[in-house]
Amino acid sequence: MKESIFDKISAEWWDQNGPMKMLHSMNETRMLFIKERIINKYQKLGSLKKILEKKLILDLGCGGGILSETLAEEGANILAIDQSKKLINEAKKRAKSKKLKIDYQCQSIKSLKAKKVKFDIILCMEVIEHVQDYRSFIKLAFECLKTDGIIVFSTINKSILSYFTTIFLAEKILKLVPSKTHDWDMYVKPEEILEVAEKFSFKLDKIKGLAAIPSLQGFKWIRINNTKANYIISIIN
Repeated sequence: MKESIFDKISAEWWDQNGPMKMLHSMNETRMLFIKERIINKYQKLGSLKKILEKKLILDLGCGGGILSETLAEEGANILAIDQSKKLINEAKKRAKSKKLKIDYQCQSIKSLKAKKVKFDIILCMEVIEHVQDYRSFIKLAFECLKTDGIIVFSTINKSILSYFTTIFLAEKILKLVPSKTHDWDMYVKPEEILEVAEKFSFKLDKIKGLAAIPSLQGFKWIRINNTKANYIISIIN
């Protein structure tokens, strides 16, 4: 299997000023959206802590575990999967050193589907734009979601604006992310995700755009109404 761009930088995944700095800077804003939508979906269960105790979460395409660690610190039950063995090994080492209970596994969503494993909450952050056959990938994700579940995707829309911000500016001009991290042809529009969702009787819960604002610490991400570039979308039944 050809070494991916993410395999090559696996040792630097947790360097907050390294090649994954933009991903680190996004985490707080993404987490606020995720927590808000989970609480809204399962409000009858009470607090976020009580919800996380009762629900099983899949971190799909977890990378080195940025999202998983944040959730584990909140007491979540997580299975975190990625197809990069190097990244899973980095994530396992980190979790062990921090004494965090996260079930990291190097496997695909296809293998989970074959095992008929289902989750209450599936989180898929900055993954779809790197998947060759995104429709099959999204379909498998919905097949692993329980009937009363919620799924959250964070990805990049296919537009002139997204090319300008994520490839021309971020990669070529400002060098904020490694060159060739993104391929505009692989970007996915929200309506393309919703088309698959509808086939499983799931519907849009909420969608917001995400924008990076320069700050003294680097970048701060904020939620905006414009979803033409980065966006985060939650889907429920």
